[in-house]
Formats: sequence, C-alpha cells, structure tokens
Amino acid sequence: MTGEASGTSDIRAVEAEAARWFVQLSDRPVRASTEAEFDAWLGGAAEHRVAYLRCEKAVALARQLRDDPGLESDMALCARIATNREPVPRFGVRAAWTAVAAMLVAAVVWGGYGMVGQRASVVYQTQVGERRTIVLDDRSTVTLNTDTLLSVSMTAKLRRIDLQRGEAFFSVTHDKARPFEVWAGRGMIRAVGTQFGVEVMRDQVTVSVLEGAVTVNPPDGTPNAPAIGRLEANRSLTFGAHGALSPEHAADVRRIVAWREGKLVFDDVPLAQAMAEYNRYTTHKVEIGSPRIGRLPVSGVLDVADSDALRILLRDALSLRLVERSGTIVLVEPEEPVGAAAAIVHNVSSNGSTQ
Repeated sequence: MTGEASGTSDIRAVEAEAARWFVQLSDRPVRASTEAEFDAWLGGAAEHRVAYLRCEKAVALARQLRDDPGLESDMALCARIATNREPVPRFGVRAAWTAVAAMLVAAVVWGGYGMVGQRASVVYQTQVGERRTIVLDDRSTVTLNTDTLLSVSMTAKLRRIDLQRGEAFFSVTHDKARPFEVWAGRGMIRAVGTQFGVEVMRDQVTVSVLEGAVTVNPPDGTPNAPAIGRLEANRSLTFGAHGALSPEHAADVRRIVAWREGKLVFDDVPLAQAMAEYNRYTTHKVEIGSPRIGRLPVSGVLDVADSDALRILLRDALSLRLVERSGTIVLVEPEEPVGAAAAIVHNVSSNGSTQ
C-alpha cells in the first residue's frame, strides 16, 4: 500500500469515527462519562475536530438540499456504501457527501439515523458546578447553568430547544422566518429576537425576560392560564405542569447576570435558602444544623468556585462552627450567640458591580 493510499485510509477512518460520535451525541441523552470520552477524542488531534465539523456541516447541507433532485440518488449510493454493497468511489459523488456517507456508516452501527427530511437533535449537558455556552448555527447563544440538560433542533422553519432540567439563558438572533421556541415543563416560550432565561425547578418553570419580549404558552389544562401570555423586558412569571400560572413580577436580573459569571447573589434571604442555592453548584453539600441557624438573614455576592472563602466567611461573618460529616459540611450552633444579620461576601461596590 502506498503512503498516499494509507493516508486516505487513515482520513476515512477518522471521518467514520467522527460520524459515530456525531450520531451518538445527537440521537439520545448521553452519560457524563461518554461526553468526557468524546472531549478527549476531540482534543486528541486537529484532524478529529476537522472531521467532526464536516459531519455538522454535512447535516446542515442535507437539510438545505433535501428537495434537490439529485439528493435521492446520492443518498441511495451512500446507503449502498454504508452496507458494503458498493465501494467508496474516488470520484463521481459530490465532495460534501463524503461526510454524509460516513454518517450513514455510523447510522448502521448505531441503529439508524433519519437525517434527510427530519429534525436532527443535538443534546447538551452540564455537570454539577459546570457552566457552558454554545453557539447555534443561527448565531444565537445558549448558556447552560449547573446540572442542566437540553436538546437543540434546528430546521429551515423552526428553532426548538427542549429544556429537560436545570436553567439556561438565551440570546436569540432575530429571524422572523424561523421562530425560536423553548419547551419546558410541557409549556412553550417563543421569541424572535430577545434575551431571556428559563429555569426548571422541580415541577415549576420560571421565565425571565431581560431584553425584548416573549410569548408564553403554559401547559394545556393549566388552571386560569391564558392561551398565550406576552412577557416584556425585566418581567418574570412561573407556571407548573399542573398548577396555576403565577402573576407577573419583576425579573431577578441581578441573579441571572451573576450566575452567568459564576456568582450567586443574596439579598437579605434566610441562610437555609442561600445554602440550598449554593448546593446546586457543588457536590460537597452544606447542611443547616438547626432551624435558628437556617433563619439567619444573609446578603452579598458569593463566588461558587471559591469553597475556601465560603468556609472562612461562614466562620468569621456568622460565627458558625463547620463540622465535616461524610463529605458534607454541617453548620452547627456557635458557642457564642450569632448576630441577627451578616453579609456572606463584601465584594460589592457602591454602584452594585462585583469587584
């Protein structure tokens, strides 16, 4: 085998592996260990990243050309290649379909993948304490908060996000021809060009608009809920799978801006509530040792990545004792009385910006 032939074989092997990863990550929710394996493979060589990008572009091209008269014959050829009924030709097939053929090979391996004429769904997930921002093919951005799972489906007529759990912030590029929909808790939020956040907490969905406006369609059968509600900038509402639609109220803009920067903001809230929020971002949980401690009011800004600072501030600002029990920090009664209020963090300037 010549060096050129060997190189071609190696490239095809990389493209096939990229296609397998593409189908596996797009077709179903995946484990964190699988995502870690994919990240390791992707970072292993520049060729891996290039091949994976070709797969993504090929899917986009397939959607754009699904009405192309030549598409059916090309896909039939790729299917024959995928099932080893015909060798891969060196010439004669449009170059872009080389990656499509690789994806069809992967489709056979992974049980089939309806690419043409169907919506491809890509799953994204963050672990506890992780944040991630993705850029969609329309240049909209989605920022995933801690422990969040969602899928993205992009077609020529619709941009759809399915938020299964967690919290996400959307900065949507204007495209009147392609509505942008977020489905959460059996309800739907629609925007054309705007910035808003959606949080799924237990069976409640909270929608907060920072810029522009969205329409909110609560689940069918929600008591006292309008068919469509319009939510303007700096406003928020909550709906449940089986509960009533809440009245509109002011959006907690400061909190949304803070979590996107890896911070938590507390404004005179009980310590139990503050620590419950903090626990969403860590596997090293904090427990409240008594109801009195849990009622202590706290205010300030907390960097969720700085666990050492949290320990120091709980001891110094609140004079609490921290006891380690099986990997959990338990806040117990101090030997001396605790003051009525304290600030967790003092890194907020007079104009409200974090230092």
